[in-house]
Amino acid sequence: MNLQNRSLPPPSGGFIVSAQLRVGDCALAQARFDLSRYEERFAADWNLPVPPALRQAVKKRRAEYLASRWLAREVMGRFGIPDFLLQNHCDRSPIWPTGMRASLSHTDGAVALAVTQQPRCIGVDIESVMSLRTAEETASVLMSAEEEARLCALPLPFSSAATLLFSLKESLYKALWPQLHQPMDFLQASLLEADLAAGKAVLALNHSFSAEFTAGTRLEAEFQLEADRVLTLLTHPVAGNKKPA
Repeated sequence: MNLQNRSLPPPSGGFIVSAQLRVGDCALAQARFDLSRYEERFAADWNLPVPPALRQAVKKRRAEYLASRWLAREVMGRFGIPDFLLQNHCDRSPIWPTGMRASLSHTDGAVALAVTQQPRCIGVDIESVMSLRTAEETASVLMSAEEEARLCALPLPFSSAATLLFSLKESLYKALWPQLHQPMDFLQASLLEADLAAGKAVLALNHSFSAEFTAGTRLEAEFQLEADRVLTLLTHPVAGNKKPA
């Protein structure tokens, strides 16, 4: 996975440090932001109002909200949808423009957005690498014994490998949720392959969720590993007569 196609000019103020957009059938954008440079006035200056429910939230939460809404507006503008303001359903799932399928994620100092107009489910996730202690304590919930052996065979610290698996399964869940609206356990999908050089992975469902997503269904993902961060993206074809939410 390589975000090198286009740079998105950040707004003034220094809060948004950089932003990039990879174009194609599935557009993938990523922005970095500096929490220490966040100012309350940016929301009004950029015409991205903070909802009342967030006005008393901690600074980090408000900053993540602003960075993600700024990136969503910039990317949607390049799809011919100007001045887009991302809002949420009652279940907190995002409301995307008609005809668009998209997924959004953020972590410490970074936000990622994936968008497509193709009949594909789509999920993106960005994570800060977990500590070794967290990786070891959550292993039994996150991975099967076979997956753990597969991860241990990778030339990665176990904390990075576990974060990669967690992020891949988060992207899978986010991709399938609009299709299924069903909860998903981490062990209901397995990592079959992970090619670090190519940044590609293959997962398979261990549970039948619907006639379209049955046990054994294989789903392909791509990923980008950094020293302190993991970015994953999963897309999969869906029946053409289904409409984006």
